[in-house]
Amino acid sequence: SLKPSFMEIVSKVGPSKMAEMWPKFEEKMKKDGMNETAMAAFKYTYGVLVSGADVMIPESKLDPVESLTEYEKLKEKPDPRLLKKTLILKLNGGLGTGMGLDKAKSLLEVTGGLTFLDLIAKQVATMKKEFKTDLKFMLMNSFSTSKDTLEALSKYPELGTGSDLEFVQNK
Repeated sequence: SLKPSFMEIVSKVGPSKMAEMWPKFEEKMKKDGMNETAMAAFKYTYGVLVSGADVMIPESKLDPVESLTEYEKLKEKPDPRLLKKTLILKLNGGLGTGMGLDKAKSLLEVTGGLTFLDLIAKQVATMKKEFKTDLKFMLMNSFSTSKDTLEALSKYPELGTGSDLEFVQNK
């Protein structure tokens, strides 16, 4: 298996180093109400990070795509009835802190005073109107992006509000 076990990670980092670092993270996550599964995933991933383990998949293990049908050559016909069973889910849960932002990257203005989020909202609204269907739309936000995003989307009430429009990661 390419994925190291938690015990392999601990043995590289040293049990005392994990014991020193983990309690602070665990305390904060418990205080914030994070569930056990999310905490275990973070513990594992953080352990991999601090261990220095090489988790890259070598290029020699990857196979190229032999052939890919061009979109124009597909024979399937669009069926708008399928939209009633469709949910558009957009990952919106990361601040662009690495880019110097203090808000969701989707709130960056891209053209004509519109943000990425405005363009997405308009696209969904257009599909709902054009295909006369209640196409479902949801965002996967983080605790950091939720408030600003819901505020920005309040001008599109046809998309939904609150819990029918988003879920917050790890909550």
